[in-house]
Amino acid sequence: MTVLPLDAIKIGKRHRADLGDIKQLAHNIAEIGLLHPIVVTSDNTLVAGVRRIMAFKALGRTTIPATIIDLEKTVRGEYAENTFRKQFTPSECANIADALEPVERALARERQLAGKPPEKFSEGGEARHKIAKAAGRSAPSIAKARAVRDAAKAEPEKFGKLQADMDRTGRVDGPFKRLKVMRQATAICAEPPPLPGRGPYRVLVADPPWPYEIRKDDPLHRATHPFPQMSIAQICALSVAPIAHTDCLLWLWTTNHHMREAFTVLDAWGFKQKTILTWAKDRMGTGALLRGQTEHCLLAVRGKPVVELTNQTTLLHGPLRANSQKPVEFYDFVERLCPAPRYAYLFSRYRHNEKWDCHGNEAPPAQADAAE
Repeated sequence: MTVLPLDAIKIGKRHRADLGDIKQLAHNIAEIGLLHPIVVTSDNTLVAGVRRIMAFKALGRTTIPATIIDLEKTVRGEYAENTFRKQFTPSECANIADALEPVERALARERQLAGKPPEKFSEGGEARHKIAKAAGRSAPSIAKARAVRDAAKAEPEKFGKLQADMDRTGRVDGPFKRLKVMRQATAICAEPPPLPGRGPYRVLVADPPWPYEIRKDDPLHRATHPFPQMSIAQICALSVAPIAHTDCLLWLWTTNHHMREAFTVLDAWGFKQKTILTWAKDRMGTGALLRGQTEHCLLAVRGKPVVELTNQTTLLHGPLRANSQKPVEFYDFVERLCPAPRYAYLFSRYRHNEKWDCHGNEAPPAQADAAE
């Protein structure tokens, strides 16, 4: 160990971006002394200890204890010294792995020239695991962190928040999964649109005319229905599967009274129910026993569709509109959550915008104003 002037130490590019609470560290050093010297190379280039240097400067000191190591240990030394004081973020770990890889490749070439078995640098190779371990993460975690970091660097406005969330929480899997979904969504939206009425559609919305005939003589039945109704058997027999993509999302609107039958329809159409969206209306309507102020939409899937989930919940607020018309907020909700080049709306009485293909006896024409 030696003592070096602070102004003689060369601080180059650092893998740590956040230095943390320097004031608190300075207070600790003033109280109990410096427990670990900084680490430098033979030419006084800093390997580890930038936080201690900042703390010494804050205390008004001009020299600092230092340990000199070989250049070959530079990047490894920075991790080994800092990780026990303040964990590196996933992005910083990825940067350290990037810096370690050329060193490991050079060592691998030396081993090969010496007649020793070379180490593989593939995703699951031994060398890749050694680098990841030196950077403080597993090889898969480093690969995911690199992907998020690189995406944020290439498109900061689009992916910058993913990297910020990753580094803030220290978790890699969530931001990486979100990155994959966002890229899948971009690719899906760029697909050639399906032929209107023929599909295959990645997203379907259906609002069948549920039957009420069996309750026409019920004195409690207060509702009137200005449109033709279909029996459950007729709804189940609809040829929906041929226009649905292999990986498809279905939004099936149903009433409180027909909730049980809605699951029968999903089975007949070949979809698996996942959750239920509830529309809370701004005023009550008709109903039996209780007057209705909610309506439900079953979200079901077939295959493995892509969903861009952020903070959407199972509750949707929206004003009551004309008979059977769903709130405008619903269509915005679907477009945010479900990427697709076009959307199909079965039994439609409203066209949200040019992305929607509307089908049914009262479906508006394609050139209809989206705000009607």
